[in-house]
Amino acid sequence: MAEPLLVVQAVTKTYQRDGQAPHLALDGIDCQLNRGEVMVVVGPSGSGKSTLLRTLNGLESIDSGAIRVDGVSLTDPATDVNRWRTEVGMVFQHFNLFQHRTALDNVALPQRVVRGRPRADAERYARELLGRVGMGDYGARYPSQLSGGQQQRVAIARALAMDPKLMLFDEATSALDPETVGGILELMRALARDGMTMAVVTHEMGFARDVGDRALFMDAGRIVEMGTPDEVFGHPREARTRAFLEKIL
Repeated sequence: MAEPLLVVQAVTKTYQRDGQAPHLALDGIDCQLNRGEVMVVVGPSGSGKSTLLRTLNGLESIDSGAIRVDGVSLTDPATDVNRWRTEVGMVFQHFNLFQHRTALDNVALPQRVVRGRPRADAERYARELLGRVGMGDYGARYPSQLSGGQQQRVAIARALAMDPKLMLFDEATSALDPETVGGILELMRALARDGMTMAVVTHEMGFARDVGDRALFMDAGRIVEMGTPDEVFGHPREARTRAFLEKIL
């Protein structure tokens, strides 16, 4: 049987803030994700969800444990973390686009710099991806000329342009107005249908139930409950999970 694409074993992460006691953000996290699956991560603010995602592409170091993506160990000193990070696409809450570059350049430039693709090839692929995310007519516009939902679509196209093995979404709809949330969620649904392996931190519970293959509920840096979305959201075993769901469903 093939190894899961993502394997997280006993991962811990502590933040040390000046004048404050150490904060244990991740406390012995164990999870895995098979190719083509979608893992949804839910929980209250401060539960460690975003920190977990940031460890999966090396934006946050870990104190102990192990993370492997497609057999490559992030904790192996021989691993080039910067190069490895290019295999994992990430879409943030606040877009993080280059404000002085057009939508087309935002998608094409990383391909040229990181993948070494010729300009013509990078721009051709960028146009293809902008079309895929519904932004084919907006390549010449700058981020300031786009709505929040449109900027997020460009950010998704930029992440896809690196041909990632794993896509991470960190509350990708939370900064959007309610009218544009549905379009971004539908785009993410389409990626799932196309077989993209995804880890998604979200508060959109309908999306989590519909799209997720496995679900994690986190609290205080720990995975309190894990299973299928129907198990975790429909028939939670843990009292903490039930208390959380009663407040948001």
